[in-house]
Amino acid sequence: MVNSEEILALYDAILATSKQMHEYARAEEWDALVDKELERRQLVAALRSQLEAGPSPLSPAEQAQSETTIKSILSLDEETRSLAERWMGELDEKLGSIKTSRRLQNTYLAP
Repeated sequence: MVNSEEILALYDAILATSKQMHEYARAEEWDALVDKELERRQLVAALRSQLEAGPSPLSPAEQAQSETTIKSILSLDEETRSLAERWMGELDEKLGSIKTSRRLQNTYLAP
């Protein structure tokens, strides 16, 4: 049987994990962020399983609470994604610089 308390607890756990992921992104701790993302995927899978098990047991107030939580999760995800994209852009620039440097070395320092 689907339990509203379990569903709300899963939403809260996903939100807490999303907050941690956002903090890791702000601190540029990318390995920790990836680990948290794997943890969050498991929570989302558990939530999906609960929701697919039967009709929603959430009251209108609980439904509103879950919607607020989902909006918070989505907002955090957007900010985290933005931080990750910026880092990936910086990394791409560095890699491009290294490639250019190697090409110059091969061209001008070749025997």
